[in-house]
Amino acid sequence: MKSPSIRHALLFRCGGGVGVLLCFLSVLVYLLVRHSLHREIDKAIRQTAEMLANQVELENYKVTFEWQEGLASSDAMVLEGLFQIWDEQTGETTRAPALRSGDLPKFDGGNSKPDVRDIHLPNGDRGRALGLRIHPFALPEEMERMRISGKVIDPKSLSYTSVVARDIEPMQRTMEHLRYMLASGTLLTLALGFTLINRVIRSSLKPIGELKRQMDDRAEHQLDARLNVPGELPVELAGLAENFDALLSRVAALRERERDFLRHAAHELRTPIAGLRATTELALSQDRTTGEYREHLTVCQITAMELGELIQRLSALARIGQAASPVVMEPVDVGPVVMECTARFQQLRRERGLEFKMEFPHEPLTASAEGTLLRIILNNLLDNAVSYATPGGTIRIHGGFCDGQVEIRISNPTPKFPDPLDRLFEPLFRHEPSRSDAGGHLGIGLTLSLEAARATNATLLARRTDEGCIEFVLKLERGFHIS
Repeated sequence: MKSPSIRHALLFRCGGGVGVLLCFLSVLVYLLVRHSLHREIDKAIRQTAEMLANQVELENYKVTFEWQEGLASSDAMVLEGLFQIWDEQTGETTRAPALRSGDLPKFDGGNSKPDVRDIHLPNGDRGRALGLRIHPFALPEEMERMRISGKVIDPKSLSYTSVVARDIEPMQRTMEHLRYMLASGTLLTLALGFTLINRVIRSSLKPIGELKRQMDDRAEHQLDARLNVPGELPVELAGLAENFDALLSRVAALRERERDFLRHAAHELRTPIAGLRATTELALSQDRTTGEYREHLTVCQITAMELGELIQRLSALARIGQAASPVVMEPVDVGPVVMECTARFQQLRRERGLEFKMEFPHEPLTASAEGTLLRIILNNLLDNAVSYATPGGTIRIHGGFCDGQVEIRISNPTPKFPDPLDRLFEPLFRHEPSRSDAGGHLGIGLTLSLEAARATNATLLARRTDEGCIEFVLKLERGFHIS
């Protein structure tokens, strides 16, 4: 299926909208002009009809048309006018000289109301006509004379039908010419509008094309490089481009982290593997007693166990945050979990002459957490504290509520601090002078704890206290009370 084109959609929709608007305006102009011309013609016809109606007079028991007197004076209205009057009693008709022998259509509006309509004139031209039922008028002197003579004729009993017309053929030709001009102007304007709209759309979409070219030109190894977002990118797309750029930045950070992780992992794996190889080569270099072989094999076993622990930690670190199903949170009383975790390190604590000092409230310290991940965090923090604390020092473990959250603080004295402290959470980071002190530490415990905290919407940070201790602060969302 072919993908839709933004340029084509904008072009046709904008052009179609402009075309509809132009057609509407053209029709509106045409109708307004035609209405105005018809109104003027109808006004002129009405005035002529009223003037002719006022010239039909009852005099000496006969109806006379005063307009006929204008024939002698060459009245232009009489000579050039188009009108015809029918006597409804006798059927006789009187025409304007311009009609010659032709007849106008006979019609009226009834009840002395005028009726205006389009007609065809006797010569075939188009015309506009007004039909009206009229009655002659009689002067007061004439009415008095008829009353004295005893024979009174009511003028309203004498009906005539008057039709007054106007040749509108020139106007119709003008209107046809106007239609042609409007249609031609609309098509020309529409063509010019399409051209201009197309140029504007092309110009407006040029930054998008530039952005597309940047993406097309990228090689696979440059996928995580930031985009050079054009400054003239439309504001409607700027947010999308910035979010995409931010996504590429996160991809770049993730790939950088993966590269560092693999580099450190290779370095950490190389050391025990080299030791394992050296031990086996030394054992095989000459014949040895059973006790010597046992000693070398014991070293190999310890090294293999360290490798297994390293691989297990790396696998756990890779799985956190990438599980097929989301982490299920539940209310957990943190106090007993801390006590359970500290029990695992009592032997190592005694060997290094350390002391645990715990401060917890009497009420349950309920947090919203995932039990397994919480134990991973606490075990790694306690392991780090017991392994790196100054011999003979005190490890303080404090639990309580702070700002609506459950807060766990674990601190231990240490002679050296990494700069900055955030480096403690880097994969496979170990403070170099502590290698011998830390024994079999792999350098990913704190990284694993940080990832586990993030997976459960918790926060974990390291800070330096005024007493010269390093303190890890774990903040968990507060949970419902466990009954």
